[in-house]
Amino acid sequence: MGDIALVDIGSSRVKWQVRSPDGDVTGSGATSEPAGCVRALASMAQELPIAAVWVSRVAGERGSEFSGELSAAGLRASVHAVQAAAIGPNGLRSDYAAGQLGVDRYCALVAARACCDMPVIVVDAGTAVTVDVLHADGRHDGGYLLPGRQLGWEALQPRLADRIAPREATQWPEDLDPAPGLNSADALERGWGLGLAGALDGLIARSRTVLGADAACWLTGGDAYWLAPLLREESRIFPNLVLDGLWALSRGEYDVCAG
Repeated sequence: MGDIALVDIGSSRVKWQVRSPDGDVTGSGATSEPAGCVRALASMAQELPIAAVWVSRVAGERGSEFSGELSAAGLRASVHAVQAAAIGPNGLRSDYAAGQLGVDRYCALVAARACCDMPVIVVDAGTAVTVDVLHADGRHDGGYLLPGRQLGWEALQPRLADRIAPREATQWPEDLDPAPGLNSADALERGWGLGLAGALDGLIARSRTVLGADAACWLTGGDAYWLAPLLREESRIFPNLVLDGLWALSRGEYDVCAG
């Protein structure tokens, strides 16, 4: 059996890993476009065979031709595009509106169920920030959706374009200064960052009133490390939760713990 490639095609970037049949990570990376991931996987396949590619992708055009691009690059692995389902492994079940639960959110929930049978609040801090409420028995109780730090900036900056310049996602500081800003750019950066953290603290606390005070909160997504120090509610970072869910689905055994 060859290695398994796991690919998370999000709204802003593509994150991937290659794992051996035993689960060891033999390669990983992140790119801005699916084409970069295709090149990386094709290069790896020249050294070690890749038997299958499991893909989570957001709705829309990004990644829609991914299977064809892999084939064109010479990678003949089978491609499995995951779709969110109302009934999942390990007792996972959701009443979320059909066709509206993002595949990345579904994979993160699959990973949570693969790891444990405890109540979990899954916070995915990406282009959008999602909060999903998962009961100990596997019932997905729905969730919340917020604009992420970059979307929040982009929503207000054009209205203040005379004093605040556009900003790329890579231009945010590694650590957020909580002091009041002395110019409009700093005020927006700090106000939105702290406001987002405050909103999430409230949602996490509210979710714990439903799940129980001991419910775990797992952070994942590209902004997880930036967000974690701003939260007052206890949380733990699982940086590859979507990929861990893909891995569990690829194995069909659903007994792997997210790391």
